[in-house]
Amino acid sequence: MGFSSTTGSTAAAAPLPHMIPKPTHRHRYCNSRSSSTSPAAAVRWRPQLSRPPVPVPPQVLLPLRRPQQPSPANNPRPLPTKPSPRRPVVDAPDHSSHDDDDGDECSSSSSGRNVKNSSCTPTDVLRLMDVLQLPVDEDLYVSLIKECAEYRDAAQGARVCAHIRRSLPDLLRRPAGLHLANRLLFMFAACGQQHVARQLFDQMHFRDATSLAVVIAALSASGSHGDALRLFVEMCVRSGGRSPVLEPGVCWLEALVTVLRSCARTRELGFGRQVHGLAIKVLGGDDAVLLGDVGESLIQFYGRLGHHGSAVKLFEGTRSQSAAAWTCMISGYSREGRFKEAIGVFREMGRAGRRKNCHVFSSTLSACAKMGDGGWSGKQVHAAAIKLGTSSDGFVCSSLVDMYMKHELPTEAQRAFATMDGMRDCVCWKSLLIGYARSGCGMEAVKLLYEMKAAGINVQESIVHEAMTALDIVKQVQET
Repeated sequence: MGFSSTTGSTAAAAPLPHMIPKPTHRHRYCNSRSSSTSPAAAVRWRPQLSRPPVPVPPQVLLPLRRPQQPSPANNPRPLPTKPSPRRPVVDAPDHSSHDDDDGDECSSSSSGRNVKNSSCTPTDVLRLMDVLQLPVDEDLYVSLIKECAEYRDAAQGARVCAHIRRSLPDLLRRPAGLHLANRLLFMFAACGQQHVARQLFDQMHFRDATSLAVVIAALSASGSHGDALRLFVEMCVRSGGRSPVLEPGVCWLEALVTVLRSCARTRELGFGRQVHGLAIKVLGGDDAVLLGDVGESLIQFYGRLGHHGSAVKLFEGTRSQSAAAWTCMISGYSREGRFKEAIGVFREMGRAGRRKNCHVFSSTLSACAKMGDGGWSGKQVHAAAIKLGTSSDGFVCSSLVDMYMKHELPTEAQRAFATMDGMRDCVCWKSLLIGYARSGCGMEAVKLLYEMKAAGINVQESIVHEAMTALDIVKQVQET
């Protein structure tokens, strides 16, 4: 039949392309399991050697890749993720828009001190409180007064005081405002405005021992030692026979130290002895007196007035011997002409393990300058100063120059003068000039005068006259 012949011939022929099975993983490299066994099919079919892509299940989601950040050079700076803290209203003008950092610090015209841009003055705080119509309590006033005292800002302190008088006119006249008034007194005294502190003290309707102690310290610092002593007597009368140290908030120990300093300056020996007896009565014996600053002040008081025996007794009974007490002992022996004892105190201080400062070396070198040993003891003290690193101090160098020149050692004096740090004072220049003149070094003295003029030192005629007189005396001695 026609149909059968056609079918047979078709079966014998090669299979059609759409009838070839698609390759799978099983028969990727071989076609032995193919449904067609015809050799022509095996020749025509070429397996795909590349691995087909694996289909992704619909439930698996690939992570999205983060887009690349743009270059900061071609794009503006991104906004911050967190908002910047709010700047206070009373801040100084913001200079962050400028590229340079030259305006990090600015000078306050009212106070004369350098403050940062982010800081504000007490006047700014009070102005802000006035604008917001908020009441200012006593604690805020105390904080502002403390800041003025810390920065020694008398102008701002005066404005705070004026604000107190304007907003609370009756506060300083009542007992409740005594604490604030004492704060104002201390602030003006710390800023060096002693006359303002005295005026405020005279206007106070209520005073206590603290007020008197602050004003006594201010008067003593300004040189009014007589007024300071009179106020101390008033302070003792106001105590009414009680122990004033037991009163809270009273700085009686500081008042005792200040009064002893004023007694030494005015040479009031009797008044100072009465203060010594009052200190023993109040503090409860000699041991308590010698523990703190009162004992050191008593040593200095007796030493300056020439009662070195009393100073030695107090020094030997003092447990906490500070550098000031040792310096006072060295100066006392040197004042009495006992230079060997003064140098002995210096050596005893080293054996006791006490640290020596520039004042100790300066007082010891002053004693060495008057010794007749040719500068041998002064060289030893100079070596100790080099070991402790105080040989370049201004006080020590001035004492070294004076000591070497008095022993006619100009080379060592010039060497000590060359090692001085910072600005050389007029005393050091004068010591070197007079030393050159006394040693007969006229050429060196003239050169030093030109160096003083080049350094900007105002050479007085008295100094030049003294140097020339000493040089003439030396020439006359050499001629004879």
